[in-house]
Amino acid sequence: MGGASFDKVDKLYDIYNLLSNAKDKISEHTQEYLEVIEATKGEQKEKKLAPQIISKFFKYFPSLQCQAIEAIFDLCEDDEASIRIAAMKTLPAFCQDNTEFVSKIADILAQLLQLEDPQEYNIASSSLIQILTSHPIIAIKCIFKQLEAPENIVRDKCIKFLITKVKALDKSILTEKVQDVIITETKKVLQDVTAEEFVNLMPFLISTNISQTPKGQQDLLDIVANQAEMEKPFDPLDKESNNVDRLIACIKFALPFFSTKVESTKFVAYICCSVLSEWSNIATLKHGELLQLAILRQLAEMSTHCGKLDNISTCLTNVYHLIEEYMPPPPDDADVKTMPLLNFTFVECLLYVFHRLARQDSEFIMTPPRSLKDFRARLTYFSRGVQGCNKALNNFDIKDKNISDEEIKKRKISPKLLNNINTLIKDLFYQPPKYQCNVTLSFKIEEAALKKVQEKQASSLKRHVPITFETNGANSTTSSKQPRSSKTSESVKLYTPPSGKFSNNFQNYGGRSRGRNVRGGTSRGRSSGRSWRN
Repeated sequence: MGGASFDKVDKLYDIYNLLSNAKDKISEHTQEYLEVIEATKGEQKEKKLAPQIISKFFKYFPSLQCQAIEAIFDLCEDDEASIRIAAMKTLPAFCQDNTEFVSKIADILAQLLQLEDPQEYNIASSSLIQILTSHPIIAIKCIFKQLEAPENIVRDKCIKFLITKVKALDKSILTEKVQDVIITETKKVLQDVTAEEFVNLMPFLISTNISQTPKGQQDLLDIVANQAEMEKPFDPLDKESNNVDRLIACIKFALPFFSTKVESTKFVAYICCSVLSEWSNIATLKHGELLQLAILRQLAEMSTHCGKLDNISTCLTNVYHLIEEYMPPPPDDADVKTMPLLNFTFVECLLYVFHRLARQDSEFIMTPPRSLKDFRARLTYFSRGVQGCNKALNNFDIKDKNISDEEIKKRKISPKLLNNINTLIKDLFYQPPKYQCNVTLSFKIEEAALKKVQEKQASSLKRHVPITFETNGANSTTSSKQPRSSKTSESVKLYTPPSGKFSNNFQNYGGRSRGRNVRGGTSRGRSSGRSWRN
């Protein structure tokens, strides 16, 4: 048996030499090429050698090409891993001189990304990248075609390939036309995704040229608004939808694209009218105060580029109600010296939002039932709290060994936060209030400083660090002298809405399951009936 196998391998080598030396008469050796194709059904050594010969002389035998391709696909399903690997390695060669089979081969390789063995996955991935290099548009369309598959493992693997391998391709490959295809296909996929898929695909889409123009940026904002389901009533207590987590995660992607040309009006109106009215319910959720802080910070950022609001009175009313909640009036008893707990981080955001929006309705604060006198009294009283906190900070010994690094960091940013509040209070204290000052939100300064440190650290690394995707805006520390704020500032960086938590109702799936529990199949990711080749 062994001798017969060696004879057949020797025969394959003889055919290889014959075809190599045939030159212009190679097409006359159809029978020999057919023998090589038949060898894919032989013993192990024949199966490993045959694909190399088939791929090398593939272009010279057009009448046998379909048969040759099918033989290679058969080997990709062989029970022996080394044979599957040998077959997959040859697939890109079939696309070099003939575009007829590019789509089918790219489609097969995209499906083979589900292989669980690391070596096999790497070969499938490497082969697909080779085809992407020479035929990027066809290959990308084939990868996205797999995202229509109901099998989660194929879909998940293809998304991972897109956000890691395709995203990292050289710009010479990712031309404008190629990026246009990526944009079109990704926008289609984002109409039906889980939360985890949305969080992964949005940075991939943003990395294309769609983010370079106002029109493209508006398209991104429309996608975010759709995923946040801003056309529906906001219910923070819906445990199935996890609307608060969803909203924070979605707006995280929208924030970088608001500008004077791309206004945040729709988002600001939604939060002011639909979200702030549910403030007390949000507080009852797990990490409720952190969720509230994330929402206020995002609202403050967005209010900078808010256009004219049709429902300005409702928006201001809801913001003002929170100002009344977090900026108490002075006590009736003038002898009371103890200040209540003051949440400086919340108040900075609220005053900033009010300062940005109230200029659209200068009569708001003087219109009953609101009272300019009461508003000014609250501003004055809160200003006293700011002064007291500043005094305590001035007496703070940064060299105290008993103070943690985290506490030192908070104390360093606190002066900017308190100064912002004082600046805003001065403007609003005028009669009528003025809206002239420009302040940079303290947490944005902190984020910029943190980003600079991270970039410096990244540039010093010899190896690339894995890419991660945050899902909300509540990841930076806050600062406050008061216990209530201190609790928030110590914990806020730890809170990240779970990307998969709200996947059940993140979008209307029309009954199609996308749960993380669908993980069936064989150890190599191949299914009976060879459905991956359909």
